[in-house]
Amino acid sequence: MQINQIENPSGSILVYPYWDDDEEINHVLPQKLIKKIENDNKLTPFAKNNYKRYFIDQNDIIVIHIGKKNFINLDSIRQFSSLALKRVKKYLFGEVNIFLFSKKWNLKNNDCIYAFLESLYLSDYRFKGYKKEEKLFDIKKVNIINEDKVSDFDKINEKCRIICDSVKMTRDLINEPANICNIDYIEKKSLQISKENNLNINVIDKKKLEKMGMNLLLAVGRGSIEEPRLIEIKYNQDNKKPTICLIGKGITYDTGGINLKPGSALDDMKSDMSGAATVLGIINACSKLKLSLNLIGLLPLAENSIDGKSFRPGDILVGFNKKSIEIKNTDAEGRLILADALSYSDTKKCNTVIDFATLTGAAIVALGTKITAGFFKNKTIKKKILEAGRKTGEPIWELPLFDDYKEMIKNDISDLRNIGEPPREAGTIIGALFLDEFIENKNWVHLDIAGPAFIKEEAFYNKKGATGVMIRTIIEFLENYNEIVDI
Repeated sequence: MQINQIENPSGSILVYPYWDDDEEINHVLPQKLIKKIENDNKLTPFAKNNYKRYFIDQNDIIVIHIGKKNFINLDSIRQFSSLALKRVKKYLFGEVNIFLFSKKWNLKNNDCIYAFLESLYLSDYRFKGYKKEEKLFDIKKVNIINEDKVSDFDKINEKCRIICDSVKMTRDLINEPANICNIDYIEKKSLQISKENNLNINVIDKKKLEKMGMNLLLAVGRGSIEEPRLIEIKYNQDNKKPTICLIGKGITYDTGGINLKPGSALDDMKSDMSGAATVLGIINACSKLKLSLNLIGLLPLAENSIDGKSFRPGDILVGFNKKSIEIKNTDAEGRLILADALSYSDTKKCNTVIDFATLTGAAIVALGTKITAGFFKNKTIKKKILEAGRKTGEPIWELPLFDDYKEMIKNDISDLRNIGEPPREAGTIIGALFLDEFIENKNWVHLDIAGPAFIKEEAFYNKKGATGVMIRTIIEFLENYNEIVDI
């Protein structure tokens, strides 16, 4: 799909946004179109009747209602972009002209164009999978017509394409079934990305993990035919710049172990490696964008399966940082592999550490499938990441690292237990507090993406299944990282 910025329509397929401001709309949309819309009186914002198709003066026109003017923001533009592509693909093919009015919406021109572009790219995603594809019309070219042309459109478009391609790559990894996307598969993908971007990669296998004392990662993967491993990828752009460590939970399939999950909870467990896939997506994009900083990606990989060798409730394990844990539930395994990776990250002396994990079902209960749970040690980093999430339309809600709850993970015969007591209280906070016991870095961020990483229903530019959530947000944060001075 070719995307251009032009001043006047090319061809007869036109897509207009419509919003609730009669006086302004009358000066923006063609009068013949206004009369058609007024006669219909059926347009409602972002609902089943949010669009209409008209034929006027040999033009094929689609109008999409985007709400009230005062509430139009960048995510409204993303939603409009997504709906425009969806509606056009249903009826039409070839070349389409889509109108934007950033000035009228009080949005910065570049931000408006960028939001429109990223949604267009993300909405054009489809996991090819293993069934015959649904036939849709093929859109060869999209022409954007805005009030003011963006001077560096090609540069903005290329940056957007790079990031969205990385999101799509991450979506593909997560959407693949676990019999395809196993530990070996992720290792090969990591090697491929490293080769393409000239990155340093170190694959730490089982024998090396044993020598290092990565006993938590080893225990979780003990019951699987796939041996666990830790993949370390380095992007070194400028030794004078900060180094950020990104850690992604990589459980390629989670049965729950001895504490077997109920059948209804097993369907989507291929997505329990979303954190690892997210880290790969971020590093791939940052490398291609040549961001002026340094990254270390850590992917602890294991399959939580059931076997005579599987770790059990009641087992005592000693982590990389020498803290002992009594296993109270083998389905709380993600925090174990992250714990070893977090402790290992301390040896790298990074400026900031961010981990990504589909860690707790409690995060979904608390925040649903549209909000990421965030935990922050540094106020400046928190502010910057929350701002980035608002800009990208990927909301993050801060939950507290509440010291009083640390008593819930203390244990009689070991330093810690891997779930809280009582078991069902404050599950997402308890998971974060457990991880906090394994990292000394004061600029640590924990993002529990259990809700938005893998969704049951399409939500505009996020297709059903994997979303690639937090890639765009963290890249937005990293682009401005060098401005942070008090860490």
